[in-house]
Amino acid sequence: MKPFISYSLGQPQQKNTLLYICISFLHLGGTAILFGKAPSLAVRQGILFDSIVFFAVMTLARWMIKLLKRQDELIIWHIIFFLIDVSYIMLERLNHTEATKQIVWFILGMSIALFLPNLCSRLIRPKYKVLYMILTIGMIVLPFIFGEAKYGAINWVQIGPIGFQPSEFGKVTFIMFLAAHFHEFTYKEHKMKELLIACGITGFILLTLVIQRDLGGALLYGLTFLVMLYIGTKKAFLPLLGIIGGVGASFIAYMLFGHVRVRVQAWLDPWADIANTGYQVVQGLFAMGTWGWFGSGLTRGIPTTIPIVTTDYIFAAVCEEFGNLFGLIILLCFLALILQGLKAALIQLDDFSKFLCVGFVVILGLQTLIIIGGVMKLLPLTGITLPFVSYGGTSLFVSLGMMGILTYLIRKTLKFARKEGETYEE
Repeated sequence: MKPFISYSLGQPQQKNTLLYICISFLHLGGTAILFGKAPSLAVRQGILFDSIVFFAVMTLARWMIKLLKRQDELIIWHIIFFLIDVSYIMLERLNHTEATKQIVWFILGMSIALFLPNLCSRLIRPKYKVLYMILTIGMIVLPFIFGEAKYGAINWVQIGPIGFQPSEFGKVTFIMFLAAHFHEFTYKEHKMKELLIACGITGFILLTLVIQRDLGGALLYGLTFLVMLYIGTKKAFLPLLGIIGGVGASFIAYMLFGHVRVRVQAWLDPWADIANTGYQVVQGLFAMGTWGWFGSGLTRGIPTTIPIVTTDYIFAAVCEEFGNLFGLIILLCFLALILQGLKAALIQLDDFSKFLCVGFVVILGLQTLIIIGGVMKLLPLTGITLPFVSYGGTSLFVSLGMMGILTYLIRKTLKFARKEGETYEE
């Protein structure tokens, strides 16, 4: 029986061209302002070089996608290019060195995203569930061997000149493991045993992250598992039990770890110690609240007064200088990526691919929700990045890799359907 797919993920050529033009104007306008405000000729030359390289990489990637007749992916990549361009402009304004490093990771990430899923397509199969599990656990325990502490958490690995966060890479293999596991779950007779296996492995991962004091990572992994658990079993009481257990674990973490208590107290009442523990939260609120909907204008704000602004608080910096309306546009871009990922899941022909698509956008959405909630004082702040926007090579590389696998699954399904002679509606 032929698969029925009633729609395509692609957009008309005119819309794709318009999106590209809008991103180009944003990039050129931001570069012109930063170039004009640069304090010296050397800085201007650095900004100009970085800007040209970034624009060339983005344009080349777009050209390659069109050359390979992968127009169905363009809407997703245009959203990603917009977010990364906002990141580049803001990082160039805050820290030229970090902006340059981010471009390098952008080049590496796009190379992996566009070509590696095709080259390693045989490894994206549910039969490699055990391999995904081993890789995930390996990444999670790696900081115990080569790890070093940063901001109170032992979640960073330095091997020679190369430094990275293993838990970021573990996110990909963890989603692949869950997708393979719940793909098989439907066909297994001993379902309780399978549930216990998934819960046991996830519990080990969460416990390891807690020992490393990577509580933001533990929260992200735990919530992702609960969402996948609900989708895989279609039973709401299981995630509910997980949430109750998570609340209990959070209370224990609050009692055991001093830096958790500090963050919770800064969340509840940052004004009580505005000069110390509440300083970062208060400065972030000032940044988002001072200039209103339209912002101060690029280079006219003072986002450098926010501690760790390029990673944890880059969203506050964007809102301060670009405006809260622009911040809302960024949130809508993440929503659009999530909807495109869910749309991709609907057209997949097997459960493993469906779970993969859903898992990638779930972890992307949860990560965005957790960090934005922390910046806006809706949640206690955790040390995770805003995907595609925060400074962080590992985060950008992994996020692009996940989107590379997602678009590969879209491409594979649509190619099969077209080969079978299906018709599509825009």
